Amino acid sequence: MTPFPLIHIDGPPKRRGRMYGEAACTEIHRSLTFYTESIIPAAGLSWGTLCDDVMERAPRWAAAEPDLIEEAEGIAAGAGLEFADVLALNTRGTFVQTDGKQDEAEPEEGCTSFAVLPEASRDGHMRTGQNWDYLKGIRESIVLVHITPEVGPRMLMMVEAGQLGRHGANENGVALHANGLTSRLRDYNGLPSTFWRRQILREPIFTKALAAATKTPRVGSTNLVISHRDGFAVDLETRPHTTRWLHPEGGWLAHTNHFLSEIPPEIADTYDPGADSIVRYGRIEQLMNQYVARDGITFDDLATILKDHRFADVDGICTHARPNDAPEDAWESVASVITDLTTGVMAVSSGPPCKGSYVNIEIASGNVIGPVQ
Repeated sequence: MTPFPLIHIDGPPKRRGRMYGEAACTEIHRSLTFYTESIIPAAGLSWGTLCDDVMERAPRWAAAEPDLIEEAEGIAAGAGLEFADVLALNTRGTFVQTDGKQDEAEPEEGCTSFAVLPEASRDGHMRTGQNWDYLKGIRESIVLVHITPEVGPRMLMMVEAGQLGRHGANENGVALHANGLTSRLRDYNGLPSTFWRRQILREPIFTKALAAATKTPRVGSTNLVISHRDGFAVDLETRPHTTRWLHPEGGWLAHTNHFLSEIPPEIADTYDPGADSIVRYGRIEQLMNQYVARDGITFDDLATILKDHRFADVDGICTHARPNDAPEDAWESVASVITDLTTGVMAVSSGPPCKGSYVNIEIASGNVIGPVQ
């Protein structure tokens, strides 16, 4: 059994979308209910306004990515939803317009991402992964999607049901993990992040994946850890129109949710990174260095890092919602991933990893291998 529903889709865009919508129908409707009944009203916003807003932008997105728009249409048909609902799930409130100005409906996700190069790994393998920190209420609408396109590599992604892309890896050894960045920089003419994350993972060649990651305009600011099985990784701090980058030091790199390379000049005077992000980065840096010094990092070491609670039971690299948190405030590590790019196997765990266990899935075939021993 997998920690999340695993669906397989193939063929041309409309067929892929319909297969996706039919297989994940329950999870897509669950996600729609969560946002429309809990998150959007809590922000004082309207789902109808969001849908109207994304439909105004849909022609631009269709011109840039006709295949992905066609796939989204297929998802809507397969799940019995309006096309606007699926597009809105792919924007998560970023495009809502209220009182004449754009604002976010809910915060971007957190996350702690990493890559470990062969020289820092005890067995010489290339590994990458993350804890996905976001609203606890979406945990039951997460799905794993294995895609066999007509052209390009097969890929395995973890997404909120109905979304076109998030994080994962392809059979050519390219992997993507991502973190929100605390920034209000926006370009509402840009592509939603679910579109361009999919653009990255569909590329068969690492340099083309990097090129896809640096395309502009993007809607907002997101950190990307992009890795390759041949022992290379780069961290990209992306903004709507610019990108800064970081390379591994000591054979590894990691990132949380604040700018490390440079604080954008446009927000430098008011930039206020979250204390939680600063602590998580410092802690993963401390642990990575400790394990490298102990004869190299292993899978078990990475699992221990992702389960870490250094300062409290609920706060740490492994994050837990508090019992009395409202849905819009209930942040948690909703999933955890450790991918061995050398062997082409993704290990996936549901919920805070300190409470779960990892299951191995082959990236190329999408076959479940079994629990991590």
